[in-house]
Amino acid sequence: MELIKVNSKGQIVIPRKIRVEFEITEDSILVLGKSGDHIIIKKIDSDLINQIERSLEDIKHGRIKEWKAV
Repeated sequence: MELIKVNSKGQIVIPRKIRVEFEITEDSILVLGKSGDHIIIKKIDSDLINQIERSLEDIKHGRIKEWKAV
């Protein structure tokens, strides 16, 4: 475990060792959640985010009329 401090803006720094291990870079997207009294930070696959953004654009421009679950 690593000890970290929260600054006056509520920001934290993820230690380099953890960033390297989880391949967290400047453009990484993380999600923050909780489980009981634990805070959970999870890295989100950027390819998934890109696919969702493209799908939303397709819907917005009428290229997708109906969505069916597979």
